[in-house]
Amino acid sequence: MGRRPGLAHSGLLVAAALLLGAASPPPDADAGGPITPADIMKLKDTRSARISPDGKTILFPVQDQISTFGSPHIAIWSVPADGSAPARALIETKGVNSDPTWSPDGKWIAFLSDRGSTSERPLPSQIWLMPASGGTPVQLTSLPSDAGSFAWSPDSRSIALLAADPPTAEEKADLAAKRDSIEVDTVKHLNRLWIVDIASHAAHQPALENLNIGSASWAPDGKRLALNVTDTVSINEYFYHSRVVLFDLTTGAVTPTPLDNVAGPTDWSPDGRTILSEEILQPGFIGLAPRLLDIASGKVTRIAADYPGLLSDTHWSPDGRSILALSFERTRSKLVRLSIDGKASPVAAFDGEAAGYSVSHDGRTIALALSSPDRPADVWVVARGVPKVVTRTNPQVAAWHLGKVQEISWQNSKDGKTIFGVLVTPPGYVRGTPTRMVVQIHGGPEWAWWSGWLGSWHEWAQMLATHGYVVFLPNPRGSDGQGTDFARAVGDDWGGMDYQDVMSGVDALVAQKIADPDRLGIGGWSYGGFMSAWAVTHGDRFKAAVVGAGPTDLTAFSRITDTPDFTLGYFGDVPGHLARYDRSSPARLLSDKVTAAVLVLHGEQDTRVPPTLGLEFYRGLKMLGKQAEMVRYPREPHWFHEPAHQEDIQRRVLDWFDKHL
Repeated sequence: MGRRPGLAHSGLLVAAALLLGAASPPPDADAGGPITPADIMKLKDTRSARISPDGKTILFPVQDQISTFGSPHIAIWSVPADGSAPARALIETKGVNSDPTWSPDGKWIAFLSDRGSTSERPLPSQIWLMPASGGTPVQLTSLPSDAGSFAWSPDSRSIALLAADPPTAEEKADLAAKRDSIEVDTVKHLNRLWIVDIASHAAHQPALENLNIGSASWAPDGKRLALNVTDTVSINEYFYHSRVVLFDLTTGAVTPTPLDNVAGPTDWSPDGRTILSEEILQPGFIGLAPRLLDIASGKVTRIAADYPGLLSDTHWSPDGRSILALSFERTRSKLVRLSIDGKASPVAAFDGEAAGYSVSHDGRTIALALSSPDRPADVWVVARGVPKVVTRTNPQVAAWHLGKVQEISWQNSKDGKTIFGVLVTPPGYVRGTPTRMVVQIHGGPEWAWWSGWLGSWHEWAQMLATHGYVVFLPNPRGSDGQGTDFARAVGDDWGGMDYQDVMSGVDALVAQKIADPDRLGIGGWSYGGFMSAWAVTHGDRFKAAVVGAGPTDLTAFSRITDTPDFTLGYFGDVPGHLARYDRSSPARLLSDKVTAAVLVLHGEQDTRVPPTLGLEFYRGLKMLGKQAEMVRYPREPHWFHEPAHQEDIQRRVLDWFDKHL
C-alpha cells in the first residue's frame, strides 16, 4: 500500500484502500515506494579508496552486498581524482578482486584475486599484477593457501605478503576419512611472511619460527619490517595481545619492541626513526590511542589520549611532520592532523561516516570512502580541506524517497549527561505527529551510530522509516564519539546508566510528540541484542523487540565466546565477580512481568556470541508462556554473509514490528 506515513489518520487511509479493492503490491523504492529488503540487497559497497602516487587516479573495490564481510563478488573500479570522467570497472571477474595497491613508483597495481575459481574447483586467492598504464593482469604468486594482506617495498621491487600454513598431506587424509576431531586452542597453521620478487616472481619464506604474523610494514630503507605478531592464531590473541617486533631482512634477526596491545598495522615515519601504532587501551577493547616509538632510544610516547573522539586509521603525512587520522565525533567523521605532541587540527569535516583514506605523494590530495545520509559509501576527494564526491556507486538511490537523517542530543534524566544520537523520520513527516517508533541499539558497546547511510542487513533505519516508522538510534555511554572516558563508562554497568541514556532519549521524543508512547519497539544486533533483551525484562514500555545475536547471559558468554578478554575489561574475572555478571544478564531476569513480543535471531556458527545464548533467552520466554519466536541461520557467524539470510532478517524485522506495533 505504498509508504505508510506516521500520520494520525493512517488507519483510515488503509481502510479506504481496502474498500477500494487495492490489492496490488506497493511500488518498489525505484518507483517512489518504500524501501524493501530486496532493494537493500541490490546495494553495492566500497570501504576504501587508493589514490595513485601522482594524485591523478583512484582505485576502489566495489562489492556486492552492502556492509558484508566475505562478499562473493568484488570488482576493482577506477576514477579520475578530479572527477573529469565517470568511474569504470578496471578489474572484474566472477569472483573476488580486492585490495588494489599502487607501487610506490606508480608503475604497477597489485591486487588479490581468486580468478579461475569455481564452486567445483575453488582456488586460493593470489597476488596479481598489472601495469598502471593498462594491460592484462598476470599472476604474481602461486601459494598453496590464500594470499592475505601485503605491502610494497619502498623501491617497488618486492612485496611482503602474509599467508597461512596450508593443510599437510596427513591432515587432508584425515579430513577425507572424517578423522576430523578438533583440539580446542591447539596452535596450527600460523600466518607466515613471504617476500615476493617482482621481476622474477620468486617467493621465499623467511625463517620466523612460532610467530603468527598479523601485518607487515616496510622501513623506508627497505632493510627491515615491523611485524605485528602473536603466539597463536586465536582471535582473542589478535585483538588483545598483538605486539610489534622488528625483522631484519639481511640478518634474520628479530628484535622485540615495547609496543604491545597493538590494533592494526604500524607505520614508519619517512625518516625511518619513529614507528606509529595504535594502542588498545586496557583493560578490554575500549578506545584507541596513537603512540610513537623512538627506535633509537626505545621510548614510547602516547599522544592525543584525551582527544574527545575516536581516532583511527593513523598514518604519517608524506612530509613526516605530522600524523593524519580519522576522527569519529558525536555522530560524524572528520579528518584531522596531529602534531608530534598530539595537538589536533581539522583537515575536513564530513556529513557521514568515512573510511579507508589514502594520500598522494605530495600530500595535496586525499581520497576516501564516505557514506552520507542520502547515499551509501562513495569515493570522495579532499583538496584544500574541501570534500567533493567523484563517484555514484548506487545511482538508483537518487530516486528513492528517503527518511530524514538528523543528529539529535538530549540529557540523561538522572545525571544530566548530554547524549547524542541519530533520528530518522519518515518521508514527508510532520514534526509533532506522534508516530510508532523503533529504537535500534548498535553493537559494541564501543561502537556508534552515524549521521550517514543507514540501510543494510543490520542497519534497518531507512527501510523502517519509509514504512512509516520513526527510528531512534542512540549512542549511550559506552559508545564511541565522546572520548575514551565516555566509552569506559559502562564498566560493570551494562543495563545501568547506558539504559537510562536510551530511555531518557525515548522520553524526550515522546515529550516532543515525535514518538507514540503506545507503539514503541526496540531491536539490535550483538550488544544491541543485549540491550533489547534488557529492555523487555525491565518494564513494559516496548511492545515488540528483536534480539539479534545478543549475549543475554553474560556469565555463560564470558566463558564460551572466542574473545574471553572482552568481558574481563568490563566486569573483571568471572569467579571473583560472579554477582556482577549475573545481575547484568537479561536471561537471568526473565519473569512474568515481560510483556513484549520478542523475536530472537542468531547464526548457528557464531563463535563471538554462540547461539546457545539466544536459545536460552528464547526458551526462557516460552517457558513463561510469552510471545516469542526464534530463527537460527545455518552456516552464519556473528556477522552474516549469505544474501538469502540477510534479506530474510530484514523481512522478519519489518514484519515483526508491523505485526506488533
